[in-house]
Amino acid sequence: MNWITSMYMNERETTPVIGTTKWPIHVAHIINKLYYAGKEVGIVKLLNGLNENYFHGLLIVMDPITEIVGLNTEKVELISLNKNPGNDLRIPFKLARIFKDKKVDIVHTHAWGTLVEGMIGAKMARVPVVIHGEHGTFHKTGKRRLVQNFLWKKADRLLSVSDVLARNLEQHIGLRKNSFETILNGVDTQRFRPDPVARLAVRKEWAIPKNRVVIGSVGRLAPVKNYPLLIEAAHLVIKKGYTPTFVIVGNNTDAMVKKDLIHQVASLGLKEHVRFVDKRGDIQRVMNAFDVFALTSFSEGCSNVIQEAMATGLPVVASRVGGNPELIRDGETGMLFTSNNKYELFDRL
Repeated sequence: MNWITSMYMNERETTPVIGTTKWPIHVAHIINKLYYAGKEVGIVKLLNGLNENYFHGLLIVMDPITEIVGLNTEKVELISLNKNPGNDLRIPFKLARIFKDKKVDIVHTHAWGTLVEGMIGAKMARVPVVIHGEHGTFHKTGKRRLVQNFLWKKADRLLSVSDVLARNLEQHIGLRKNSFETILNGVDTQRFRPDPVARLAVRKEWAIPKNRVVIGSVGRLAPVKNYPLLIEAAHLVIKKGYTPTFVIVGNNTDAMVKKDLIHQVASLGLKEHVRFVDKRGDIQRVMNAFDVFALTSFSEGCSNVIQEAMATGLPVVASRVGGNPELIRDGETGMLFTSNNKYELFDRL
């Protein structure tokens, strides 16, 4: 906050001033979709945690809104642009109008999906500060890379959710070193904490014996999460004579992904050992039912669920990708394995 406040400090004022507006500063975050995924959940946590004495939060969603994802709408204003599929030339103008009407002081765009429209809209509305954040994927080649590079240089600050992502962005796009500042995701340790009562209740709900080891994972049922690897490792664990229960909790964003996973479980004879649980709003209670947390993703920026599992007191086994090594000290605060290597995953489990 210091660089923002110092940038707009009036010499005669004892409190920061942006234009003619004193506290609270109006901050608008822009995202493509609002659903249960790492980037979106992280932004919701950030907005929910803003100090209302200093900031007024606004979340602008490009696509129609189908779920709130825990956003505190009494505190944070929520707007949907109902964007048409593909390129919608109305969006920059809609954004500019919102920025002016809401007297927005800071626009924060996230990833490629909001960069172009958000930056143009902010410049049209003469928003004082534009921040852009990257969360894990970016364009390394082609026309989009050129546009990306050009617009990044127009931002007042560039943020990354992990150091390894920041360095990759600078290397592949050709930006000077330290162009990106790293701010890791956070975790609510009041919500995610050891809870013996929740542990017993959830295990009773799932009819899992008290002494049964539960290896769990939480995340979207999407290819990037690489759940087939966890199921393959489960097969190796069961063949070795161990009898844990594997639980995969997540929303079904692709019907074919879940269908394929269920078929894989059946073909390996694991129906009694692997179960799927639909998305739930009480993940903090679900985490307490686990004994080990496993993350098998092909790609991660800064994993929310690793931090939530750690806060719950769980040992974590995760793929060595993205920002995971920045969260886990291998062999000390958890274990890492080579991405997509079922034998290493089996060994760590």
